[in-house]
Amino acid sequence: MIAGGAALLAFGIIAVGAISWDRHQLAQADPQASAAAAEASEAAKARAALPSTTPSSADPTADDVAAAPPQPAQLTKNPLYRVGKLPATGCTQPEQEPTSVANVRAFQTELLGCLNRAWAPVIRKAGFTFKPPKLVVVKGKSPSSPCDTDDSDAYYCGDTIYVDATAFLDGWRYNQGETLAYLTFLLDHEYGHHIQALTGILRAEYQWQLPLSGVDLSLQGSRRIELQANCLSGVSLGADQDTYLLGNQDLTDWQALVRNFIDPKRDHGSTENAANWSLTGYDTANPKACNTFTAPTPLVA
Repeated sequence: MIAGGAALLAFGIIAVGAISWDRHQLAQADPQASAAAAEASEAAKARAALPSTTPSSADPTADDVAAAPPQPAQLTKNPLYRVGKLPATGCTQPEQEPTSVANVRAFQTELLGCLNRAWAPVIRKAGFTFKPPKLVVVKGKSPSSPCDTDDSDAYYCGDTIYVDATAFLDGWRYNQGETLAYLTFLLDHEYGHHIQALTGILRAEYQWQLPLSGVDLSLQGSRRIELQANCLSGVSLGADQDTYLLGNQDLTDWQALVRNFIDPKRDHGSTENAANWSLTGYDTANPKACNTFTAPTPLVA
């Protein structure tokens, strides 16, 4: 999802992927947690940044779909889809428990190193220049972010992944297994947006969205981006499934997590589709399986 897109693009900054977790089952003693999660989408901000948008029905009409310009080859035939399976790195789950911001930062810094080692040769094989993303982990809104967002657990802005540690600190009190799974999934998902940035997918999709006159079409473009990031996150984990997830319970927690996301603003994909793309990436460990831009509309709803 593009946040503050038009203004940020002018400065070479693209922001995507504001994501939050439906922690209802984890925070039974804190009913406000689910309400906060339900408000965590930035779709309204994204729509405000797109020129000439007009309200439309809840579902895309045939006229809407017909009015969309063809998607560029950078989206549908990107060299990323031809690199083959992601190589295993042998990485294991970091040992830090998310009991403090420092521990969350240490966990995700270690995981980020694994992701860099896995994806750097693949990005270069596809013909692109690899550059590792920066990582900022704080509690609450990051004062250093140029992107105006304060209602999500994490997002990607420019070449930086911003993470709010609050969800992990709260979740650890209620469900430690899913909280550890979320620590992994969230960074993997935002790293997926970094891959999209390195391969030109983010910019191509944003430029494709600019002339669209219907909110529904713009939302569909956003969902294709977000669901692809879900799939790429699954690829990252699937490549190291023999070493990272050390038991059936770890995998069960991760599977439960990817089936537990909400999308009240319809910019990240339905719960079913979000889970399906994540699991597809995990099962194949191959970016080829993550081409959401040629997928039929029902699979990116």
